[in-house]
Amino acid sequence: MQSKLRLLLIFCLVPSLISCQSAGESGEGEKGTEVSSQAGSKPKIKSFVVDAVALSKDYKTWYSYHYRTIHLARDFTGLDTDSSLLAKADFLTKLTSGDFIALKTSERNDVPVYTLQKLNKREPSISATIKNLASNELKNLNMEGKEMPNFSFTDLKGNLYDRTTSKDKVLVLKCWFIGCVACVKEFPELNKLVSEYQQNAGVQFVSLAMDSKPQLEHFLQKKPFNYAVVPNQEEFMQNKLGIMMYPSHLIVNREGKIVKVVNDVNDLIPALKKETEQTRL
Repeated sequence: MQSKLRLLLIFCLVPSLISCQSAGESGEGEKGTEVSSQAGSKPKIKSFVVDAVALSKDYKTWYSYHYRTIHLARDFTGLDTDSSLLAKADFLTKLTSGDFIALKTSERNDVPVYTLQKLNKREPSISATIKNLASNELKNLNMEGKEMPNFSFTDLKGNLYDRTTSKDKVLVLKCWFIGCVACVKEFPELNKLVSEYQQNAGVQFVSLAMDSKPQLEHFLQKKPFNYAVVPNQEEFMQNKLGIMMYPSHLIVNREGKIVKVVNDVNDLIPALKKETEQTRL
């Protein structure tokens, strides 16, 4: 049990450590050169020049660039080292080897294009990190398209959420626990997201927590959270959903299928917007 808890805490700390990076910190090796091409009805294309050697010379330089620039949970076009097109799953699979890093080489109609770059000198810390990040994103991607397991949740206020109450609605789930620093840190942004959709009855926000009802009621007095909060959900999250990294966010569509799994509110926001727009909710 202790080893299991340690594993959960390690996963929990990953987003917390990431959030400590400054979004404005410049990464050495990224020249920031941009070439735009737009004429008539032609696609809007931006090209970026990146010094891959300088970028991968040490962990801090690479990590700063990756955190600010590479968003593997979002939509992107993936290219192999020879610029051939790769499906997202194949792109992530190659990254899980630890032999490559991803570079943002262009942007086409606001969709980033990431190109694999072979690590000439394998830096152990870079390899280990990109391998873990890509493995998690690949796991999330493999969940997409699967049917949401049968569920029956009762929140702290006694409200029931099941297939009947969620029928024809987009269900937004957050998996978390009180001791997860990164989970709690994103409360304000998630509360704002709930407010933005409060007039939209077609979207439900429900959070699954590991903790007991008394623990959550006491905690939420000091840390308000506007999702419906369901206690004692460790078994469902781990055994039914297979969640091992916290926080995790799932978007379940009106047909009851998981359409997106992410670990950061900044990736959740555009994914939810896309889902609600294409289903006209």
